[in-house]
Parts: sequence; C-alpha cells; structure tokens
Amino acid sequence: MKTYSHHLSGTGQTTNIDVIRKPILRSSAIFPFMVNKKVDNKFLILGYWLLKRNIKEVLLLITIRSKTGKIVFRNKIIIDQIKAYNFSLKKLLKYKAGNYTGSIEFEVFSTQDMFYPYPACVLEVSSKESSTFVHTCGRIYNDFEDLKNNSSFKPPESGFDILPNKEVKHFFSFVNGAAPIKNEKLNLELINCKGNVRKKEIKLKNIAPYETKFIFFITSSDKKFFNDEKGTAKIHHKLNGFFPRFLVGNISADFTKSTITHTYYDTSNLKDKDHFWKNPNEKVFFDSIITFPLFYKNNYKTELGIYPIQPVIEDIIFDVQIFNSIGKELYKIKNVFIIKKNFKKPFYLNLNSVIKSNKIVLNQKDNFFVKIAVNSKKTPARLKFGFNISNKKKFNFPSNVCFNAVVPNKSMLNKKKTFKWAPIINKKDSKIIITNFSTLKKDYKNAKVELKFWREKDSKHIKKNITINNNGSYWFDLNKNIKIKKFLNNKSGWITVLGNSPFLSGFTVEDSNTGIIGADHVF
Repeated sequence: MKTYSHHLSGTGQTTNIDVIRKPILRSSAIFPFMVNKKVDNKFLILGYWLLKRNIKEVLLLITIRSKTGKIVFRNKIIIDQIKAYNFSLKKLLKYKAGNYTGSIEFEVFSTQDMFYPYPACVLEVSSKESSTFVHTCGRIYNDFEDLKNNSSFKPPESGFDILPNKEVKHFFSFVNGAAPIKNEKLNLELINCKGNVRKKEIKLKNIAPYETKFIFFITSSDKKFFNDEKGTAKIHHKLNGFFPRFLVGNISADFTKSTITHTYYDTSNLKDKDHFWKNPNEKVFFDSIITFPLFYKNNYKTELGIYPIQPVIEDIIFDVQIFNSIGKELYKIKNVFIIKKNFKKPFYLNLNSVIKSNKIVLNQKDNFFVKIAVNSKKTPARLKFGFNISNKKKFNFPSNVCFNAVVPNKSMLNKKKTFKWAPIINKKDSKIIITNFSTLKKDYKNAKVELKFWREKDSKHIKKNITINNNGSYWFDLNKNIKIKKFLNNKSGWITVLGNSPFLSGFTVEDSNTGIIGADHVF
C-alpha cells in the first residue's frame, strides 16, 4: 500500500506530480474464476485507451491458467478500435463439463504511457438467475520497483459483507505471483454486528507460482457467531509478489447465485499525518463527501456499509442531504451517524429507515441521490464504504460495492474535462447513474455531458448530449431506451461520459429481478 497522496501524485491528479515516475507500459489484471455447467465468467473491457489517451493501438494478451498455475490458453489481440469486448471463459476454454477453477490474466502493452498499472476490466459471474460483477482488483507486479512502491505498508484487507444466509458459502480468493509460497499464515478477525471478534488462522503451504486459491473461511460455528446478522472480517497477511486485493463474495453451493466485490485496506491503526487529508479551505470545501443513488421504490432498500477500517482521531460526523435528479436539495438531516474513536463494529446505515424516521415524503415519479457531508477535524484520506442495494424476492443477494468518499482537492478545479466509463451488462435490468456532485459548499456549475454508447459488434456508437445540474443526476434505464437496446442487440456494451465538470461520477447496476443485484462504481 502507498499513501493516498503518493497515489495521486503518481497519476497526475495533484499539482505535485512525481517527475521521476516510471511510465506505465504494461497494465494488468488477474482474476480467480470458478465455472461449471450453470455458471460462466465473462470479462468485459472497452478499447478506452484510444479514446482517453489517444493511443492508436494496444496489445491485449490473455492468459488462462489452471488452478495449479499451468498455462492452458494464451492469445493476443490488437485493440485498434473503440468497441466493447466480451470474453466468455467457457468459450475460450471450450468448456465441456465439471467444476473448473483457475485464473485469467489480462496484460495490456503499449509504447505510450498508460498512467495506471491496472486496466479498466470487469469480471461478471453469470448464470440464468444471476449477474454480479466487480472491476479489476488483483494484479501481478510489473517489476521490483512496482512492488516496492506498493509495499510501504501491508495493512489487513477488509471492507466487505458476510451475509447471514445459512445456505450461503463465504470466500476470499487470490492468484499467487511468480514466486512460490512455502509457508505463510493468514490471521483472520471475524467481526459481528455487536463488535465481538473471533480469531482464526489459515496456513498456506506449498502454493505454486500463479496458483489460484479460493478460501471458504466461514464454518457452521462461525455462522452462529454472527447471530443471523451481517458481519465483516479483517485478513492479516504478509503476501508478496502480487497486489493483495482479494476477490471476496457470498455464493451458493452450486455457484449459480452470488454477490462479489473486492477487499480494501484496513487503515484503522495508521494514524500518522500521511493518512489524513487536510481541507485546503474549510470555508469553501466540505471535509469529504459520500454520494450514492437512493433505491427505495418497489421494495428496494439502500444501505451504506460502514466498516471499522478507518483511522479515527476525532469524531467523523455524517450529515445526510437528499437531492432530486435536477439537483434540488429536498432534505437535510444532521448528525445521522458519528464514527467515534472506539468504533469497532460494522454498521449499516439504512437509508429507508432514515427516510421513514424523519417523515420524508419523496415523489415516486422522480429519482433521488444521497450526499453525505463528512465533518471532522481529522479526516482520513481513505474513507471506504459498502454501497448495498437489496430487494428481497426469490433470493436475497444484495450488491456490495466498495467505494470511497471524495476528499477536496483544489487542483481538481483546474480540470476542464472529465472522462468516465462503465459497462452495460444488458441481462435483465441495466441502469447507469451519472452524477455531478462537487466537494464545494457552494453551488458549482452544471455539467455539459456527451454520452456515447458502444457495442460488441463494431466501433459504431450512438451519441447523446445531456446536461447534469450541480448536485444533479442522470438515470439511464436501458429497458426504457429502445433505440440503444436494439443497437446493443442483446449483448453487452459500454457507456462513455465526457463532460466539462471535474466532479462527474456514478454507478452501474444490474438487477436480475430475482433478488440478486450486481453493481459497481464507474471508472
């Protein structure tokens, strides 16, 4: 792990650009996978380098390895056009039968600086009843310098949900790097909603290079420990040779139903100044903001998962604001939640309950967004949460998006354009929500935005120009956009977002209409 300010300087997002940084000519992602007769893993990517970086072409190298790390498939693709790419693992493997576990690695090579060592790639776990997905998490380091830059600290990995469903299996997984693991220990802390901790040890012996590990770490006894409520865990490790961001999830025994996400740093014990963010002007900026869409109609529920992974020196106070789609503030509720110094247990802020307890009435014909203004004399630079959408139907597998609060950065105001992009899964009910929420206390400008929709078939696209007001949101519902749905032709696609506001962001959501909801933040 590197500090947040170090990360920003290396990617040119501050005025303090690291002038001696090494250009990124290899960008990679590696995913563990599990497939069987009923479940496929699909990998989605857009040729965004051509659009975002004006790079004429990149080389994509795809490598599939068995569970033990043996190469079973390799192919290279020249990406020289902007289009959607969707790789079915079953098709690549010419899958026939049985359960198959392994890894798939995507390596992108360029002669021009790509700035990020990880590509914007998405893993979708797909079955007849389910679609859940997560973006790039693990990767194999480019070289020793890359390893060194990302190994200043080795905090535990955490920030995910353990669902109380008795029929569900709970896992975390990773793909080893080029060096074998001979004798290593993972120390786990299971944390229930009361803050009680159960410790356990997992031994790793004789892990081969590039071996895939799926670790199902919750026993029947552990399930009783969670008292039929959600909980979380911290994974303490000393793993080297690969970026230790774990793929985690809750999954049924036959793999057909799941919700997946990735872990994040537990920085709760890192309390020196490098792990906090100084507000450049308290009169102008919020200390930090958290924004996410409000799903509450038709039995939907929206939660903010707050995990005990933040360094807390002073109280962190949450003030909730609710905005309609045109950016009008409808309600403001102060002190909805406070993270105190002794915060040791996960808490799930139920926005439906907040609405009900404050007797808030919302127009059923409009869409709404939540903005949480974070107030603290000592604001952590990394404030990570879980964005959970649920709708109990046949099953109950809510989303669990790992996303961050946005800290105020004066250099962002100098950005004239922002480019974002996100996958359109196009399975049952696909939505993309784009927002324009700034860290400024006073109103910022409305955003003029150019949307482009890309398909798998070719490099053609459909363009749409919109305006998103300050504190406003644009909700794209694929099922209500017949022209674009026909354009995608029952296949996946991507949306690109180019606007004149530096604060554009958003989420992509896929509701399988079975109670299983996939979601992620946009790139």
